[in-house]
Amino acid sequence: MRRSHFLLAGAVGIAGIAAMIGNRGGTPAEVQGAPLIAAGGSSSGAGGAGNGAITGPVAQPSAGPVTGPAGVPETAGAAKPATAAALAELIDLDQLTLAASGDHYEALLKDGRHAVLTLDPGLQAYAEKLLQEARAPRGAIVAMAPDGRILALAGRRGDERRGKRQPPTGPATAVASAANGFDWRLATDVWAPAASVFKLVTASALVAAGVDPSDKVCFHGGIRSVLESNLHDDKRDSRCESLLYGVAHSNNAILGKLAFQKLAPEALSKLARTLGLMDVLPGSELRGSAGAMDLPVAHDLSFAQAAAGFAGSQLSAVGGALLAATFADDGEQPVPRLVASIDGVAQTVPPRRRAVTAEIAKAVGKMMMATCEIGSAAKSFGRHQAIHVAGKTGTLTRTEPFYMEHSWFVGYAPAEQPEIVVSVVLGNPENWHLRGHEAARRLIDRALRHANEHDKDRTVKVSSTRRVGW
Repeated sequence: MRRSHFLLAGAVGIAGIAAMIGNRGGTPAEVQGAPLIAAGGSSSGAGGAGNGAITGPVAQPSAGPVTGPAGVPETAGAAKPATAAALAELIDLDQLTLAASGDHYEALLKDGRHAVLTLDPGLQAYAEKLLQEARAPRGAIVAMAPDGRILALAGRRGDERRGKRQPPTGPATAVASAANGFDWRLATDVWAPAASVFKLVTASALVAAGVDPSDKVCFHGGIRSVLESNLHDDKRDSRCESLLYGVAHSNNAILGKLAFQKLAPEALSKLARTLGLMDVLPGSELRGSAGAMDLPVAHDLSFAQAAAGFAGSQLSAVGGALLAATFADDGEQPVPRLVASIDGVAQTVPPRRRAVTAEIAKAVGKMMMATCEIGSAAKSFGRHQAIHVAGKTGTLTRTEPFYMEHSWFVGYAPAEQPEIVVSVVLGNPENWHLRGHEAARRLIDRALRHANEHDKDRTVKVSSTRRVGW
């Protein structure tokens, strides 16, 4: 079921994204959406909304009031804030408008009320641009504020067997945009293995079990596999490194050995559930799942391999963002949300829930920083960058129903005081044009650069106003 829609006079042309939330009767291949395209511009960010500074969602303090396009608090109305369950039924994203100011999207609810969304037009357009540049047969990008506001939600589906590049879309081709592969369900549905991103769950369980991240463990191999010989002390164990090193460099032998020696299968499964990775998205108007787990119950090699991320775990792009957000906020997990206000009434911000202790979250956060400074994502981020990023890469290949390699990055920045959370997953059989951590780096740069520009513009305006006597 493919849809494209044009808006009434005075609104900006946008293709439908009902598959993002709302109607979900078909399979992922049946329900497809299209990029959010502003009239006079394109989803590539070359014009229209794509060049606008990111206002509100990224620059807005998480504890502050929901504000309108000009930064003024929304006026209270007669209607009460809608619950997430009610919004899941009422929201109709077949029709989506870009406000005249170009700094937010709006949607009409089925009961006639008017909703302002949290999506940021500039960041949304840039996420779509990155998916086009990646040319991956499957890909999804989620950008989220630490308090759970979804700033970008993008998915793209192409020729999964060959990775053919889809033609760029724009206003002139909006009717055919659904056929060009933009599929929002790829951001909210589970379709990719969690791969080494699952090491964050295993590391959390190990810290909870008393493992010091700096304690050394001796190992051999572990670059591409976990073998029976990796589970016990072996004469081939020629190196000794820490749990922090194992996560940062995605060393499978270290994580597999520590999990086998220190964890029971039920403890790992329990923590995965506590982190919400076996659930739908509770409390959110987004319909989808954070993850799907089928971890081994036997304490054997298969358990060690699952703990390293080889099998038993899947993750959606939204789930990856929620996992990263949990470590960004000292173990408290936000609820992903897409609606900022309805008829001028700010939606109630769902309370965060404690997923892991602050001590565990901080310990894993340091491992994520090491990943970007000295580990598997160092080429994109490095330790000498002005902005420190905390993240985790993941790479895993599946051969059924056909060969596809998956490239993940989940993380947040700045690491010391997070402003943006990102989750990128790309699936490609061959001919990589962009890896997950490379796309994430560009998305983070874009978000923080425009947030800073917005803050500077706001400071200049306030200073100018004061000079004339306000």
